[in-house]
Amino acid sequence: MFGFLRPSATLCQREVQRSLRLMRWDGVLGGAMFSLGSGGFMAAYALALGANNLQVGILAALPPVSQVAQLPAVLAVERYRARKAIGLPSWFLAQFMWVPIAAVPFVLDTPGPLAISAVIVFLALRGLFTPVWVTAQTSWMRDLVPREMLGRFYSTRMALMTVAVVLVGLGGSFFVSWWQGFAPPDRSIFAYSILMLGGWLIFGLVGPALVAFSREPLMPQTAESDRSALEIILEPLRDSNFRSLLRFLLFWNFALNLAVPFFAVYMLTRLGFSLPMVIGFTMLSQVSNVLFVRVWGAMADRLGIKTVLSLAASLYLLVIIGWVFTTNPDRHFLSVPLLVALHAFAGVAAAGVLLTVQTIALKTTPEGRATPYIGVAAVATGLGSGAGPIVGGALADYFTNHLFRVDLSWTSSGGVIALPAVALTGIDFLFVISFIVGAASLNLLTRLQEEGAADREVAMQELMAGMTPVMRAVSSVPGVEALSAASYGYIRRIPGAEVALGVMAYELASSTRAAVTSAGRGRRLAAEVEDRVSQALALAIDGVENVGEHGVELAQYATRGAMHAGEGFVGQFERVTRASVTGALRTLASTSVDPLDALHGAGYGSIQGALESDQDLGDIAGAAIAAARQMASELGVDEDAAAAAMAGGIISAASDAGGEALATVRGVLPDDLTSIGPTET
Repeated sequence: MFGFLRPSATLCQREVQRSLRLMRWDGVLGGAMFSLGSGGFMAAYALALGANNLQVGILAALPPVSQVAQLPAVLAVERYRARKAIGLPSWFLAQFMWVPIAAVPFVLDTPGPLAISAVIVFLALRGLFTPVWVTAQTSWMRDLVPREMLGRFYSTRMALMTVAVVLVGLGGSFFVSWWQGFAPPDRSIFAYSILMLGGWLIFGLVGPALVAFSREPLMPQTAESDRSALEIILEPLRDSNFRSLLRFLLFWNFALNLAVPFFAVYMLTRLGFSLPMVIGFTMLSQVSNVLFVRVWGAMADRLGIKTVLSLAASLYLLVIIGWVFTTNPDRHFLSVPLLVALHAFAGVAAAGVLLTVQTIALKTTPEGRATPYIGVAAVATGLGSGAGPIVGGALADYFTNHLFRVDLSWTSSGGVIALPAVALTGIDFLFVISFIVGAASLNLLTRLQEEGAADREVAMQELMAGMTPVMRAVSSVPGVEALSAASYGYIRRIPGAEVALGVMAYELASSTRAAVTSAGRGRRLAAEVEDRVSQALALAIDGVENVGEHGVELAQYATRGAMHAGEGFVGQFERVTRASVTGALRTLASTSVDPLDALHGAGYGSIQGALESDQDLGDIAGAAIAAARQMASELGVDEDAAAAAMAGGIISAASDAGGEALATVRGVLPDDLTSIGPTET
């Protein structure tokens, strides 16, 4: 009955790919569900329940603190070596806990201390099950995903998860706004309950079902499979290189979570934004996450996970300290533009950090012993991530009544003008402390050894490589080269600033390269189509005795065939039309074919081919007329006469196809050409 829970000794390539797809989509559904119970939603839900900063910090700390439960999960996986049987029930129970969390407002008075306490308790219970699933699933994926595609697999998975989070998050925020717009104040909190209950029915149940259909490879046997629990747990701690990773994970996650869990609270309370606006900013981060995660994934595979982690982490620090300037001391006219930039860069940084933190532990573990290493790494991450928001919440409450302010003043005979430069109060202090601790923790990363990791400068050169042509052009301006070099020298001293510059350079270069490549491809396509039509027509002409009598047919079938060949070039049909018409007319111009006959045949063939390949007749007709006018002087005919001959062929083909096609082409042709009647070909 429970045979589906047993691991498989062997898996074929098809089974591996199918299981990878199922596990990828489980991650997407899990992320969508979690988006409704974390971040801005959980912060708003907690505030509606009456939570203070410390309680918000506790809520943010519960998921990572619960990672301590991975230790017994590690022992269970190592002893029973059945990850699916251990992880799947835990995953179902973890998802089910969203039901009582959502039900709190229905059974307890809100806002109130009992309500927020109940949510904390239920989230803590959920935290007992989630780490068991994470431990089993991570070890499972370690043996399922081919080692050479770890970065690509997880980057693709994260990208899909982010898309789901964006769509679900935006939809959920507008639902909350809509609900609160008509519901009585004492009922507005039910919007969050409905979202979580609905999310559980749609996402929380389907995800575990997908896991049930995926296959688990048999865990490799080790010579020390009978080791004691203490030996299993202590093994990673004896690895000096892995200890360096543990220290970094502990202090980095502590620094990061001092501030990040309070971004949403800051926008809701200090900046006074609505929930849809807060979620909108969060979604901006998710979009930039999606756009850049593949870049980080590819760089991690080429240059090393540690190198990418260093870049992404330093960029995250720049984002955190940037929040200090979103108020001065209150919201100002640059607050929103600055938040847009910060959230965009936060998405880029988060993509790199999450991707590399997920994979660096996998890459540094010995073959066949992933479970204890991953479990211990998760505990270090959880302790740091859990302590951060609790300490941050306590500090935020403490600093609520404290103000640190630096003003710039100008004194003259007319009086004193004071301009506030920096003003810190409440959560502002968290941003500064987080930045300082995070910068210190980056030094711990330098001690980690990763085989094949490139130098950080190599990665920066790759990010900046696309800007080389731009900088070469700029440097030709007198004085600009020296100014740029000096500016970059100062920028490099600010943690994360050079990465932000590199990211902007990379995106600008990518966009420009895509546009230029597209334009170049279009030009090459046009030249190739014209050349191929000319060659094919030339071969056909060699087999015709009296070319002059068959000019219409030759032009017709040449352009008609080109339109069929153009089906593979999406969005390029107008270019294909002009090129095929030009190629046919130029080839026939060197023969005894009457130019007007060639024009008529080309018009007929273009529309005939467009009808057969289901293309827009109006666009094709317009492109054919433009080609006729362009070729008129080369053919030795008047421009209007060339357009009229081409229009005659177009109208004839449309008329043969039926009234709807004829009406379409007459609707786009100039008035002086619509009166031309169809002629026989």
